[in-house]
Amino acid sequence: MRHYIAEENMQSAATQFSWQSYRDISQLECTESDFIWLLTTDENWSKKLAEAKQKVGSVVLLTYKYDRIEMQTALRLGAKAYCHALATQSLLSSVARVVNAGGIWLPNELLAALTSDVAVRMNPKPALNGITNREKDVLSGILNGLSNKEIAREFGITERTVKEHVGSILNKFDSKDRINLLLHLGEFSHLKGAL
Repeated sequence: MRHYIAEENMQSAATQFSWQSYRDISQLECTESDFIWLLTTDENWSKKLAEAKQKVGSVVLLTYKYDRIEMQTALRLGAKAYCHALATQSLLSSVARVVNAGGIWLPNELLAALTSDVAVRMNPKPALNGITNREKDVLSGILNGLSNKEIAREFGITERTVKEHVGSILNKFDSKDRINLLLHLGEFSHLKGAL
C-alpha cells in the first residue's frame, strides 16, 4: 500500500507513511490498495478526486476548515475520508486504518449533522431490545457524537471497555462502523430519551 500526496510540505505531517509525491494523477501507476490524499486548497480538488477514484479505492480529502457541503460533495464523489490537514500523526494513522478496513472517516463535528439528515429520510425504527444498560449508555454517547475517550470519561469506565461495547453494539445492529450504525438507526432523535 502506497500513499500519494501532491503537497510536498504535507509529507512531513505523517512520517509513518512512505509518501510518494506526484504532480499529475493521470501519470500515477497505482493499485486498488493505494491511497491518494488530496487537499481542498487545490481549486480543482473535486475534479482531481473523481480522477483519483478511477485509480485507487481509497481517496482522502484533507481540508484546513471543515465545511459540511464540501464533505458531502467529497463523499458523493467517492472519498473514503474527510479530515483536517493539520491532524496529528496518530489521527492520520487512524484514518488510514479505518479506510483500509473498509470504513469511512468523518470528523465528529460533521458526523452527527450528516447522519441525522440521511436518517430523517430513511426513518426506520430499530428495536433496542437485546442491548444492555451499559451498551445503551455507550450508544447514547455515540448518538451525541462523543469519542470513545469522552464516553469513557462520562460513564466512568475505561476506553477499552467502551471499545468493547461499541464492537458489541455494531455487531447487534449489523454495522461495520459508527457511520453505518447511525445510518442503520435512522431518525434517532426519539432514541435519546429512551436511552
